[in-house]
Amino acid sequence: MKKSILVALAVVLTGILGFAGTSASAAEPKPMYFGVPGSATKAAKVIESPLPPPTAKKEARGDVVVWIKEDGTVGEVEFVKGPEEWRKALIETVGKWRFEPVVFEGKPIAARAAVSFQHSGPKAVWFNVDALPNFPGEIHVEDEHGLEKPLIEQDPDLILPLAARALGRSIEAVLRYVVEEDGTTGRFEILAATSEGAVRAALDLVAQRQYQPAKIRERAVAYQYSQQLVFHGLDEAIAALKGAIEIVEPVFPYERALAQEEGFAIVRFKLDPRGGVISTEVVEASHPDFGGALVAAVEGWTFSPASAAEQEVREYRHEFAFVNTPYASRRFMDMAREKKEVSASSAGLDAKPKMVARPGLTYPTALNSENVAGVARVEFVIDRVGLAQVPRVLEASRPEFGWAAVTLVNGMRFKPVTRSGKPAELRVIMPLKFDPPKAAEAPAKP
Repeated sequence: MKKSILVALAVVLTGILGFAGTSASAAEPKPMYFGVPGSATKAAKVIESPLPPPTAKKEARGDVVVWIKEDGTVGEVEFVKGPEEWRKALIETVGKWRFEPVVFEGKPIAARAAVSFQHSGPKAVWFNVDALPNFPGEIHVEDEHGLEKPLIEQDPDLILPLAARALGRSIEAVLRYVVEEDGTTGRFEILAATSEGAVRAALDLVAQRQYQPAKIRERAVAYQYSQQLVFHGLDEAIAALKGAIEIVEPVFPYERALAQEEGFAIVRFKLDPRGGVISTEVVEASHPDFGGALVAAVEGWTFSPASAAEQEVREYRHEFAFVNTPYASRRFMDMAREKKEVSASSAGLDAKPKMVARPGLTYPTALNSENVAGVARVEFVIDRVGLAQVPRVLEASRPEFGWAAVTLVNGMRFKPVTRSGKPAELRVIMPLKFDPPKAAEAPAKP
């Protein structure tokens, strides 16, 4: 039975697993350009139009790129395109221009400008000057003259979300992201997605990528891509998940991960006529923690009424394997084993953590007969792309509330946290309060 849950987020100053075997693909990243903030250069103060060469009698058009020094003088002019007889005249003339010095953070910097010209008569020459991205951190694009595109150095395998396999169909997400000047990925934006699971899997993957950064004249620059990532559902059928509409990912138990212990659990569950899970039972588990984690996930699953009527009692076996664990979670567990903690300090944050997605949650079926309220406190890490990682129970009034709480947190996503504009990771403690189903469904008193 679904029920409402009160969630309070507090930054405290102390501080998904699928099956082995995946089928996924990533469309080739494509550059996307959505404008450059500000103007990197200003129009030249003095323009000396070159006279057409004696042989240039026809109309002509062309382009050059101007490299501007810190003092505004022209350091070099590159002939990009146009009639060959114009090359020398353009380079010599534009090389005499002077620009207003470009200032960044109070200091003059080198700049670039694209200059186009049009010739339609012996003395009729027009020039147009467009600023090109040049400030540190500005985004560059594929068709810029002299730009070397980034080259991928490290591209991890895609991890297939359980929902893709369970539902037997492909799920996908389209991301926009920037390959930063150090070759890491950042500034993520979700353009489209078929499910939250696809978003999480795509973000986790792309965040791990490492590139040789894009360059302009050996200087590393930021470069923007868009990419479609598709997670293909496997052909193999899972009888227990036939007719599934919503699948919640089981959380890898924190203590088992800390001990580097993989395992499994088998859960028997019963469906009501509407397709909701009304009872669960651990049939077998290599450790009780795996059983508790799987029960909490299964209780959030829903199925079609037709499928529930056809098979109301089912058994499902889940393998908890590190190979199918999100990359960021593995890194945080390695840090925990080495006793390296992510900061829990809110000092210097540009904004408080803001939740943008969270899964639903089912009240633990084992407690339905008792109809009790409960509380739990969960600690987790918000990674640099905003995903909640490695949740663990600090305290819970009943074990079932603890497992339900970490399952909820495991599917949360936040707006990425930053300090001074830079991506950051944050350790968070979240208290949760569970109201019993009857209290949640009772009509409000006047």
